[in-house]
Amino acid sequence: MGKKISKKTKYFLFLLLFLSGMSVEAQQLQQMYEAAQKQVVAGDYKAAIDAFTTILKQSEYYYDANLARGMCYQNLKKNDSALADYNAAIQKNPKFYDAFLQRGLFYWQIKKDNKTAIADISKAIEIKSNFRQAYIERATLYSIEKEYIKSENDYSKAIELKPEWELYYKRAIVRLEMDKNNECLEDLNATLNLKKDFAEGYFMRAKLHQQRGEYTQSIEDYTKTMSLGLKNAEILALRANLLYDTKKYKNAKIDYDTLIVAYRKRTAECFAKRGVCYTSWGDSINAQKDFTRAISYDRNDYMLYLYRAENYIKRRQNSAALADYRHAIELNSKASDIYFSRAKVYMEAQKYELAVADFDMAIKYDKTKSGELYFLRGACKDALKDHSAACADLKKAAQLHYQPALEKIDKYCKF
Repeated sequence: MGKKISKKTKYFLFLLLFLSGMSVEAQQLQQMYEAAQKQVVAGDYKAAIDAFTTILKQSEYYYDANLARGMCYQNLKKNDSALADYNAAIQKNPKFYDAFLQRGLFYWQIKKDNKTAIADISKAIEIKSNFRQAYIERATLYSIEKEYIKSENDYSKAIELKPEWELYYKRAIVRLEMDKNNECLEDLNATLNLKKDFAEGYFMRAKLHQQRGEYTQSIEDYTKTMSLGLKNAEILALRANLLYDTKKYKNAKIDYDTLIVAYRKRTAECFAKRGVCYTSWGDSINAQKDFTRAISYDRNDYMLYLYRAENYIKRRQNSAALADYRHAIELNSKASDIYFSRAKVYMEAQKYELAVADFDMAIKYDKTKSGELYFLRGACKDALKDHSAACADLKKAAQLHYQPALEKIDKYCKF
């Protein structure tokens, strides 16, 4: 006879067989779970739900299957079933941070309950302090809720865990809302260093540079934005207007041509500004055409009549110019620049009394405290032999630091 097996050995062998059986069952469940996940990837959510349900029947506490099935239900818009599965997964494993995150996303995206969503995602982070995706999602929610400091902190944590260009870009958006323009610019620079073909990043940086008065950099970024394929009327108009404001009229004119012809942006502003571009190199004929087109689109903007009036003067069409000045004054009788422009026309024509009257009105409505107005009115009064009044105007111009007045005051006035 063989050696008799002890009770202890029998127990050990029984336990080994039991655990071996459990291991085989666990492996089978894992294989079933992986197969079901492939169905999820293929978009066959109904088949995946059936597979996850089979797993849960075999092992009630396979909480990963609850989470996965819940996500399938959500994709099929069976929201009550989805939430029930998320709740079950968390009930089975209160430390299941993935389930807290997914339930938080459910409350945000489906229930529109941002407060509860933030609470769930915060719980996920409490369980797993380096849960990067949870920080990203909560940062987005905080931004939606306009809790920008918290949003900025969460994006910073996510970047600390793993820097990516999207996170720098999203944090830049938050920092812009917080008026942290320097930090926003730093984030945009980091974004574009990591992703050099990101047109939206260049566009955002262009607008920020423009806001900061950094026009050269802004123009460069608008140009880069469009070179990367993000080209539309809005961006082209922003660059055109910047080129115009910085007196780069030839390039501005090219942009306005494209806006008017290619984008059919036939507005008073486009025609008026292109008209000013023409005047900058002396093309008064095309300038007049554009100013007239601009007026046809907006007959209530006095500046358009002023532009055309000044262009008429260059073409020695004084009668037409004076008519436009009158029309401009009808539209805005308190615009200093209209009176100033017409006063210079009268002054050149040696109609000094009319010029003085217009300089009076220009000074009355002037908000810039321009010494030039007093200086030129003084010159007209001097031509009318009113030397005392002329000297008073010269002194006023000097007090306003108008350089020509400072140069002539000693010669024409006695203190």
